[in-house]
Amino acid sequence: MALLLVVSACTTSSASTTTTEQGVATTQGGVTTTSSTVASTTTSLPPVTTTTPDLSGVTGISDEVRAQLEQIIRDAQQVRGLPFISPPVITVVSESELEDRVRAEIVKETEDFPADEALYKMLGLLAEEADFEQIVLDLYGEQVAGFYDGETGEIVVPAREDGFSVIQRATLVHEMVHALTDQHFSFHPAYEQMLDEERLDEATAYQALIEGDATMAEVQWIRTLSQRELGEFVAESLDIDSSTLDASPRFLQESLLFPYDTGLAFVQDIHASGGWKAVNDAYSQLVDLPGSSEQVITPSDYMRDLPVQVDIPDVDVPGYTLERTSTWGEEGFRIMLNQGSEASTMARAADGWGGDTYHQWFDGENAAMMIVYEGDTATDVNELETALLAFVGDAFPEDHFASVDRLGGSLYFIASDVPEVGEAIRSAVGLG
Repeated sequence: MALLLVVSACTTSSASTTTTEQGVATTQGGVTTTSSTVASTTTSLPPVTTTTPDLSGVTGISDEVRAQLEQIIRDAQQVRGLPFISPPVITVVSESELEDRVRAEIVKETEDFPADEALYKMLGLLAEEADFEQIVLDLYGEQVAGFYDGETGEIVVPAREDGFSVIQRATLVHEMVHALTDQHFSFHPAYEQMLDEERLDEATAYQALIEGDATMAEVQWIRTLSQRELGEFVAESLDIDSSTLDASPRFLQESLLFPYDTGLAFVQDIHASGGWKAVNDAYSQLVDLPGSSEQVITPSDYMRDLPVQVDIPDVDVPGYTLERTSTWGEEGFRIMLNQGSEASTMARAADGWGGDTYHQWFDGENAAMMIVYEGDTATDVNELETALLAFVGDAFPEDHFASVDRLGGSLYFIASDVPEVGEAIRSAVGLG
């Protein structure tokens, strides 16, 4: 989902963090992710040659904060097993300037908000009365400990006299790892190119690698905490208000969670197969494959089960603009199907995803879309067809149009909040 790819990559918030009995849970972008490794004891890391930080020229911070940032720079290199090629750029701004920069990243994308809001409402993922832009701004409007700006290569932190808390330090380790890996693998321009070229499912997979990488490094850093620090981490996490996230639409929560939670599991699987070198290699491999959310959801599909190219008919919808043509992806289907009463069963029907292409239209108020889907097998097509029909009957707005059809071995899902438009699209592709 295009807009969510952009906003969830804008910043990493320290909005909420919790720990569980089974493992360590970290929160990025207001989303809690849980590792499978218990952080009950301090873990020592192998020595790594690191770039020595020197923040003596950075103004606007106290000596305590400067010392903490220098330690975080050392720690990020240590847990990630990579040295900085050049010293990271630390930019100190006021608390209000920090919030303004975070919001500015979102506001840059507001031209896409109306079309995507109409799409989500048309699909029944967003309530008719909801203000999608405000929901997103509220989610990212909370105080952040700092963030990595991929456009400028800066780590942006607030001016402060008091030191960072344990959770804030964890967040800064995460962001510092972004700066570190971007220096080595230039992920930011590659990711931006995917977005610019509307290769959205590839971007979903690549973002999961980026965030999963930094989250795994963060988890390893948390495992190095002393018992006292870990206690502070847990206590602080219990005091954090997650009501804004909890009140947001389910599909939005799941979209924001994916790159951190599923991305972490994906990176852990890659790391288990070949250590950090295998994770390093993934930055170029996912670009070359190409990648897909399917490979992230099922790591055994990585570098093996590649998406098929699916052709989609050109359709002119009078009065509407073709907003984008892209790939919905396995994760897109999972999120969409995970809204009805039989959500978990329906979402599993996306497992056999082979490939798809979709058109999204917008007339300034109303939305329409067509997805052409192919499964790995005929059985997979049958399962998704059944799930989509159940979704239409259970979760789709009654006054909207939706059709699920088979044509030439492919599955066609057509939807519109103006029934006549949906019928016209269906007829134009030979299904009427």
